[in-house]
Amino acid sequence: MQMAEETRQHSITATFTDEELDLLEAFAAEEGIEDLKDAIPAMVHELLRLHDALWDEQFKNIPPALDEMARKALDDYHAGLTEDFD
Repeated sequence: MQMAEETRQHSITATFTDEELDLLEAFAAEEGIEDLKDAIPAMVHELLRLHDALWDEQFKNIPPALDEMARKALDDYHAGLTEDFD
């Protein structure tokens, strides 16, 4: 039987400008988060989600020729046809 991975919690102390605190409070209100300490990790997760979505959108617009070159390079790598690069 596989045990569930333990979730560890860590604490940090943060200093915010008035503007940053206003932004955090606005985010918390928008997300329905009552305690600001819960808003910070939620905001980090949201920023990561948006970052990933931005990269996904960028990769959707790759020209077909570049996509084909990348696939060929990956195929060559998996076939052992590439050399290490330092």
